[in-house]
Amino acid sequence: MTDAFLETLHSWQNFYFMIGGAAAGLIGLMFVALSLGMQIIRDVPQEESRAFATPSVIYFVTVLLIAAIMLVPASEPMILGLLLLVTAGIGCFNMFRRWRKLLDSAIRHQDFLLSDWLAQIIGPILTYVLLIIAAFCFMIGQWPLAFGTLWSASIFTMLAAISNTWALVVWIIEHRTTNESTE
Repeated sequence: MTDAFLETLHSWQNFYFMIGGAAAGLIGLMFVALSLGMQIIRDVPQEESRAFATPSVIYFVTVLLIAAIMLVPASEPMILGLLLLVTAGIGCFNMFRRWRKLLDSAIRHQDFLLSDWLAQIIGPILTYVLLIIAAFCFMIGQWPLAFGTLWSASIFTMLAAISNTWALVVWIIEHRTTNESTE
């Protein structure tokens, strides 16, 4: 392992502490928001509510895992690449099933906007592709490119998670207001 690699890895530590902490905090806030809207969520079929809530949790956990992987002391590029590849594989596997349910719900309700497509389908696919590219860059020794690609994947994943969570909170508020006005 080269000194230059370790120096570069250590120079990214503050970023991964920050983004990992933010992801962990936002997971907690998401659970608070979901618990406040529990009555409304119970009125929606379980598959649909999971299709909208679960992706955000998966995205936040993905960022948390990336941060944890990148903060392992004295990691080698090959090990980082393999761990990131496993993380991307698990994320893609879990999300593929969710995306199908999300698409089915969007088609059934006809209320999916361009922003929904970008934040809930296209953006997350891009983030997992970037994560896979970063993993392979680490494994083939192109770690300067890997760090930049991984940074992009982390930021896009956080943005997708925040956007999805915000859409869920707005949906809960809108339905709470609708339910209160009909009572």
